[in-house]
Amino acid sequence: MILISKIFCTGFGVGKIPFFPGSLASLSILPIIWIIKKNQSVEFFLIVIAIYLIISYFLIKVCITNQSNKDPSYIVVDEHLGQAVTLLFCDEVLIEYFFAFLLFRFFDILKPFPINYFDNIKNPFGVIGDDILAGIISGLIIFLIL
Repeated sequence: MILISKIFCTGFGVGKIPFFPGSLASLSILPIIWIIKKNQSVEFFLIVIAIYLIISYFLIKVCITNQSNKDPSYIVVDEHLGQAVTLLFCDEVLIEYFFAFLLFRFFDILKPFPINYFDNIKNPFGVIGDDILAGIISGLIIFLIL
């Protein structure tokens, strides 16, 4: 189970890349989400996000159980989730996806309040929560601009 959780939580290896693993994970999920949103309903996309969230929570828990660092940089499934939430607010237009990526990375890296509140929670809820909130804030900004 530990091997499966590490493979999943690293985004199938993306998190093990030594430079910008979070940004690369956010970038890697963009075409996957584009295809899902282009070919499926919003309801289906929400169900996929919910299932991915539940699986991620439990596999992150397995990954960090015996570690001192409860939010290691190699865990990037949280970036997948946060970026997916941001893209809920976008149409499949390159410029919207570009700004969604930039906004999400901005909030995920800088972690202003209230995102930093979740970043300080050192458990799977905190690992995922800061990215989900960064995704919601980024998505709302895109929604208000468009």
